[in-house]
Amino acid sequence: MAIGPIGHKALIADTVRTTAYKKAIFETVEDGDVVVDLGTGTGVLAFFACQAGARKVYAIEEKKIIELAKEIAKANNLEKKIVFIRDISNEATLPEKVDVLVSEIIGNFAYTENLLHFLLDARDRFLKKNGTLIPSSVEIFLVPVEAPKIYNEITFWNKELYGINFLPAHKVDVNTLHNCRIETEFFLSTPRLIKHIDFNKVQKPEELYLEETVSFVLDRSGILHGLAGWFDIHLSKNVLLSTSPASSITHWEQTFFPIEKSIEVAKGDAVKVEIIATPWQEDIVYSWNVQVGKNSFSHSTLQVPSFSKKDFLSRSIDFVPTLSNAGKEELFILSCCNGKNTIQQIAQELCKHYPEIYNNLRKALIRVGKTVKKYSHGKIQKR
Repeated sequence: MAIGPIGHKALIADTVRTTAYKKAIFETVEDGDVVVDLGTGTGVLAFFACQAGARKVYAIEEKKIIELAKEIAKANNLEKKIVFIRDISNEATLPEKVDVLVSEIIGNFAYTENLLHFLLDARDRFLKKNGTLIPSSVEIFLVPVEAPKIYNEITFWNKELYGINFLPAHKVDVNTLHNCRIETEFFLSTPRLIKHIDFNKVQKPEELYLEETVSFVLDRSGILHGLAGWFDIHLSKNVLLSTSPASSITHWEQTFFPIEKSIEVAKGDAVKVEIIATPWQEDIVYSWNVQVGKNSFSHSTLQVPSFSKKDFLSRSIDFVPTLSNAGKEELFILSCCNGKNTIQQIAQELCKHYPEIYNNLRKALIRVGKTVKKYSHGKIQKR
């Protein structure tokens, strides 16, 4: 089965990002240091740490790309220095504290992948008292923009096409964050720093997230199409990695927050923005409210139809869950994983217990295999 490095190619090909991390790692890691790489992916940051003089590197990755990272380590004669750990970082354990914690788990607009809380957990459990974080901090910026080309793509659905009303699709687009290249000439005002996060000082996960109200005074007249956001990360004392439109382009590009209807604005107009990025189980929910004079726009990723009523209910702390039929099947399979039954024996029991669903062994084997792959470990039983 293919390991699938294609998704990581953009990261390695991003020379701005990768070169900055390499420079910061070489500036920070000293001979004999122990390093942990959080979300190692193809292992490139772990390899840099070895090249910089690390005695040992713990490379943590929950996905199967770690198998490719192991092969790349061997190809570069680094396998003896790196301990690969396939696990979610907040469930992984290390036999020792580390001198340096390096990670690149920052998504678009810093939050999109909802991974920052993993950094805090790793810092508290893995890092020595005087250890070093790479990155050490992040700054998030926002600015009102005039971006007609980008906006025209978003409003594609805002009309009848082939005699069909596609307005529900338009609702999706105007409540979705769009990653794209924003040029500085799109700015209608001076960008504002809206959030600074020092990863060394944050004590609670709630401190990571965004809930800010900011006002802009427009520097010029034009058409307001929405907001643009980006981030800068401080990787080391002398290395700043910026995703600003004024800097070299990275794979993150910038993030565009559209408004429902473009409006004419004049120099000196005030634009008030309330922006929120908050976790919702495994997701990040974004909301942005924009007010210009009498015009106001309210947007949220919660308005996208992919969030159903069931999603809302099931994520409430007051929700009382009961198992679905699929959940009952999974519970039955897991109850059979007692360290004695083989896959075939569990599948046979599944056929007996749910004969109306599993009327042949092959179907049951497939179902059991999926569950076992997710939740178990074991060994081949000798015949």
